[in-house]
Amino acid sequence: MNKKQKIYAIISLALIGLTVVLYILFSKQTLCKKVEIEFVDTGNQNIISKEDVKQIIFSEYKNLLGSPIDNVNLGLLERKIERYPSIKNADVFKEINGVLGIKVEQRKPILRVFSNSGKGFYIDEEGELMPLSDKGTVRVLTSNGNINYNYKGGIVKVYSDTTVSKTLKELYTLAKYIDDDDFLKAQTEQVYVTSKNEYELVPVVGNQIIMLGDMYDYEKKLKHLKQFYLHYLNQHSWKKYTYINLKYKGQIVCTKR
Repeated sequence: MNKKQKIYAIISLALIGLTVVLYILFSKQTLCKKVEIEFVDTGNQNIISKEDVKQIIFSEYKNLLGSPIDNVNLGLLERKIERYPSIKNADVFKEINGVLGIKVEQRKPILRVFSNSGKGFYIDEEGELMPLSDKGTVRVLTSNGNINYNYKGGIVKVYSDTTVSKTLKELYTLAKYIDDDDFLKAQTEQVYVTSKNEYELVPVVGNQIIMLGDMYDYEKKLKHLKQFYLHYLNQHSWKKYTYINLKYKGQIVCTKR
């Protein structure tokens, strides 16, 4: 590095240092003039609105606008927002121009549950329960039948909450497997829980019922079903069968109409 380059480097470092000092000195006096909320990775979801997030923020800081933006505890506000069951992650930051920015990542529901006891709810891809939204309905796999669980809101994790039934845990396991397989996801519309706590699948195309039975060897059963779809049903009429039975080990037994 020659003498001229050294001078430029020293001046650049001095300017950076001056900028930091000025920010520290004057940021405390910067008033919050605006709150900007951005949703990230939402796809076509419509679960929570910007107004919902603003309500959370202003419940914590009622006089936020016009007050020093440095009064906002970023970590505290992030945790407050993330307590909302439909929010997976929140990133709160302050801008030098007085704008409080919030980036919100919503949870991704993979199953909508119609329970016999209480209101319906979603289960997200990480196995956490979510309330239904008054902003609209997310198009996901649905489940009904012999499902008894009263979700009262808040954060409930399927595998770690002792109040969650075995049926609900199995439904999440099944929904997660289907959601992770693009073909099965496209083919499956509904999961029905029978009075014997067995599972039946309702396909998107066709009127047949797919009898999965219990969860024993469910992965193998669904792999057999997928092969049946790919190598047989695509060559024959979808209306040919009333039931496709996967209960028997290594077999698919079909009942004609």
